Amino acid sequence: MTDDAARPVPPEIPPPPAAGEDSDGCDENAGEHLPPPSRRRSRRRAALIALGALAVAVAVLLWSLEVIDIGPGDPNSSLRADLARSAALLRGAPALHYTGTMRVKDHGDARLDLIVSNPGDALGTLTMSDSPPLDYVAIDGKSFLRGNTEAWQSLGMAEKSAVLAEHPSLVAPGIFFSQDLATTLAPPALAKTLLLERIPDEKISVGAPVTVGDHSCTPIHADDMTICLGKKLVGGARFVDRISFSGGSTVVDIEAMSREAVNRFSTDFQSKLTMTREAVNPRIRVTTQILRDYEGKCAPTLCIFDARVTVTFLGSTAAAEASEAVQVNYLWVIDRDGVPVRVGPNCSGAVLIKPGQSTDLSCTATGPSVSADGPSSGQYRGQIRTSDVALTQTEYKRLVRLAADNSQRVAALPDLP
Repeated sequence: MTDDAARPVPPEIPPPPAAGEDSDGCDENAGEHLPPPSRRRSRRRAALIALGALAVAVAVLLWSLEVIDIGPGDPNSSLRADLARSAALLRGAPALHYTGTMRVKDHGDARLDLIVSNPGDALGTLTMSDSPPLDYVAIDGKSFLRGNTEAWQSLGMAEKSAVLAEHPSLVAPGIFFSQDLATTLAPPALAKTLLLERIPDEKISVGAPVTVGDHSCTPIHADDMTICLGKKLVGGARFVDRISFSGGSTVVDIEAMSREAVNRFSTDFQSKLTMTREAVNPRIRVTTQILRDYEGKCAPTLCIFDARVTVTFLGSTAAAEASEAVQVNYLWVIDRDGVPVRVGPNCSGAVLIKPGQSTDLSCTATGPSVSADGPSSGQYRGQIRTSDVALTQTEYKRLVRLAADNSQRVAALPDLP
């Protein structure tokens, strides 16, 4: 049983105010030094408004930092984003047309006019000052030049100019240029260059606009390289109008190509690829030594000549070419008393010789018939002509197939916007 009388009973009416308090329970004497209630409410309202304005300002500032270009120091800046879009654009270009200059080792600048396809096939010319141009062909990372004696002399090849004028020449990086042109300027390789993956942010800056052709572009300086971004194309990407490598050692203007121009390039490239079949390697030297000759008389109608052919690699022994077999073409020329004689099938052909090694070659010569009352023998003289070949027959056939495949790849790529 519960004692109801022990429970507290809530008052039905509020108790009267204590002495010194008003009807709201506030101390009547405590607020003698404060302003009236209406003024206090106005100050609180002003403080709340100021606090709200500050919050809005902070929010706007944070939003601004995300949408405004804050410069190349941020890897997510609009600058790197522009470069990434340009790289994506060039990566799929069927081919690009380059004009400009490239420094030749110890011999000044050469003017270049090249078309380089997406897979790295290239065709064009290189011209030293006041000299005839040299034809340029490149495929599969190999570049070849062909020119007359004067053109080779302009490249500092005076001693070999006569020999090189007879055959196109394989041009390895380091001989005239620091790097292979087609490999560096192929659209996918150029696209990778634009990403500046190895260049820290502090070495990237933006310069004042410069004029290229009929419009201006914005130069982006990245360490010792400059990339000039031009006007925006469809899709928002900016085309690369000009690029300067290694402190200006190579400066090229870049042009997109129409589908008609790309198709014309593919046709021309197929027809001019044959020059690689006859190319020699300037870093290979072939020497011959006659082992058996007939300065006097020999058998009435038959003589056998012997020669030793030696291959020497003139570059660094650490290079891959230093141990690769070289194809040497040879041809014997035999005469008797100044009259050419018939030679056997072993007197011409090709042989593979590794640098630092030698091979002996023989030739059987058959002289003219001898009349019964004429001399029974004559004066024979023999010569062997040799020439190294930069590409073996097997390598050349592989490049022909590769060129056909590359042409199909280029044809399948869409045109630039």
